[in-house]
Amino acid sequence: MNRHILEKLKSEGSVKDDSIVVPFKSIKTASMEYNIPEKSLEIMLLEEGLIPERYARNIGTYGIFGQLLLLKSKVMVVGCGGLGGWNVEILARAGVGYLRLVDNDHFVAHNLNRQLLAMESSLQEQKVQAAAKRIKEVNSSVEVDVCPCLFDEKTAGRLVERMDVAIDALDNNHSRRILFEVCRSKEIPVVHGAIGGFIGQAKVIMPGDPHPFKILGEDVPDKGIEVKLGTPPQTPALIATIQANEAIKLLLKKGEILKDHLLWIDLEHNEWMRLKLS
Repeated sequence: MNRHILEKLKSEGSVKDDSIVVPFKSIKTASMEYNIPEKSLEIMLLEEGLIPERYARNIGTYGIFGQLLLLKSKVMVVGCGGLGGWNVEILARAGVGYLRLVDNDHFVAHNLNRQLLAMESSLQEQKVQAAAKRIKEVNSSVEVDVCPCLFDEKTAGRLVERMDVAIDALDNNHSRRILFEVCRSKEIPVVHGAIGGFIGQAKVIMPGDPHPFKILGEDVPDKGIEVKLGTPPQTPALIATIQANEAIKLLLKKGEILKDHLLWIDLEHNEWMRLKLS
């Protein structure tokens, strides 16, 4: 049966740059006709060296095998606000096949300036529900696990189960401590990001790395510089892009990871620094 479906889809494809690209509509139609999830069809195609049209512009960067890895990967995004919304957008478009979304908050008016998923029409809507809706509009192949709950000592262990990477899109250091600790115990890499005003930072924390708060000091306040400097739209968009890129590189096992340095960016003065933490 699967071979028949593959041959049918292949016959509807077109040759581009020595590869066969299978039309988006053909995959949609086959999914409905044979009652097979689109993600499963896309995996089958990639395993045969065929390219789903949706990902055709990804392949030059990720490769066919890389795209297959992304579709089989699971990423948790903790926080679906300023950083989280942009992470969700990029990871869904990249084709990460499973996204777990964690946030217990609702959109309010002061989110409108910077949070991609915040719309005038979505005020008071749960952030995770808005994120799930956006993912399905962008890439219906992605499986979405919606978790409208706090990330705390009671929920952390359950939420990180079976994840390949965790994205720290949190806005407080108490929850970050919990995230770093539980992911270290479960051997899950964390991609950290934080912003305030024109300033942002990003870092990858691998399971064997020292706890970041051991380096920075245990007296780090719960809220950071964003309280004083504000949270404009451009800074979270940039830092989230860097976070999503690091997550993708981790999943692909490709490129240099920000594991030994903190990337610190000052957009006001166009300063980018890699700071060695020890």
